[in-house]
Amino acid sequence: MHSPPAGSAGLPRRTLCGVVLVLALGGSLRATQTAYPVFTVEDFVRLMKSVGANWGGASASIAKGDFEEAKSRLTRSREQLGVTITFWRDNKKDDAIKRLRATLTQMDDLDGALSADTVDAKAATSLVKQVVGACEACHAVYRDQDPVTKAYRVKPGSVP
Repeated sequence: MHSPPAGSAGLPRRTLCGVVLVLALGGSLRATQTAYPVFTVEDFVRLMKSVGANWGGASASIAKGDFEEAKSRLTRSREQLGVTITFWRDNKKDDAIKRLRATLTQMDDLDGALSADTVDAKAATSLVKQVVGACEACHAVYRDQDPVTKAYRVKPGSVP
């Protein structure tokens, strides 16, 4: 057995070199990291269109009694909607975050209903209406329809 070099606090030379290398690389990695990408209004609008398409598919599937397809589309729309929290946080819109969380909770309740061994179609339809109401409450504050193109957009002036 060999004794450790003087001044190494008992660490073998190989371990000490490894620690120094990791610390050096860690420092250079931090220096090259960038902030997360900004979630722009355009990104938000594009994502909300996809949420709307998936939600529409989920609602239509529930109306037809195709609960497996509804669950799949609901899961995707919930996942996409959840991502929008970044947009609301970046724009310091606590009221929108509160609305978003309430909507996600209602979507979770609908997911629970669709996950039952026997789905209660009437209860699922009622939950759909609750989710729609939650979405419309946020849309009333943050969305309007362009009078010329008839396309929906983020209400001008509602976010910086």
